[in-house]
Amino acid sequence: MIGTQRSGSNLLRIMLNQSPELVAPHPPHILERLWPLLAEYGDLQVPQAFARLVDDVCLLVETNPVSWKLGQVDRAALEQACSESSLVAVYFEIHNQLARHNMATDWVCKSLANVHFADEIDRFGGDRAKFIHLHRDGRDSALSFRKAIVGEKSFYHIAKQWRDEQEKALDLGRKLPADRFISVAYSDLITQPESELRRLCDFMNIQFYPDMLEFHKSREAASTSVAGQMWSNVQKPVMAQNTNKFMREMSASDIAVFEAVAGDMLYKMGYPLVSGFDDENQRLKAQALENAKPEDLQKRKAQASVMQEIKERLASNNINRHVA
Repeated sequence: MIGTQRSGSNLLRIMLNQSPELVAPHPPHILERLWPLLAEYGDLQVPQAFARLVDDVCLLVETNPVSWKLGQVDRAALEQACSESSLVAVYFEIHNQLARHNMATDWVCKSLANVHFADEIDRFGGDRAKFIHLHRDGRDSALSFRKAIVGEKSFYHIAKQWRDEQEKALDLGRKLPADRFISVAYSDLITQPESELRRLCDFMNIQFYPDMLEFHKSREAASTSVAGQMWSNVQKPVMAQNTNKFMREMSASDIAVFEAVAGDMLYKMGYPLVSGFDDENQRLKAQALENAKPEDLQKRKAQASVMQEIKERLASNNINRHVA
């Protein structure tokens, strides 16, 4: 999964974890935490350096707040199984080991910050790597971050993060084929969970299991819920009304700050703006045209006409191409 945290990723991972074909563990955020430190390990082609990295990955897994139930990981076996001496190889292989331990055929990593390492995941995983872009209205994500123990806390900084991570996810989606990238809106997941889960199962080439809808009764939900206050909701059924909370709980000025930073991305992803900035912008643009000198407007008329002709021609060509 990729995107921004506080977007329902624990809900989705526990749903998917109900499939006997998959294992979807609570993440120790291996790439996010260790990638910035790679230079400190030195040359990973040196066995001692790579062994230190492998050991640290294992330590992150073994101390994760929600246990992977692997016990102490065999460092030597993990190191030997890696096809190259890189962090992404260790990341893939320890998930592969977890899948085998649970007799699953595949795994899902819900560390949404992997959007920053998608190119490396794509390089190593190739066609085996599929991406689920889970997104939520950024203002609701921001509100959730304010209440969580993790993450940025000012709406300005959260908006910057959300905008950047959504842009990276959308860029990735434009580059990858449709069978390797899917977008899921949190609002759709909670209002029509079965249809969204069936769509995801088709994407992952696995069977849909009714237990996915009963996720809140699972042992994984119970162990996640007690591991931290910010995950307590996973022991509850889907909360279909858990949208647009920002309208009730964020001040007008806080909403305005978020939309000033990330309003363009909210609009691009279909989340309506509410602070009035868009209306004000349109009013000011119309006012500028009204106040313009007639001769300036006349000078722009010919080029505007050419642009209109270009757009109509391209649109017509696209229609003809689809018909053909």
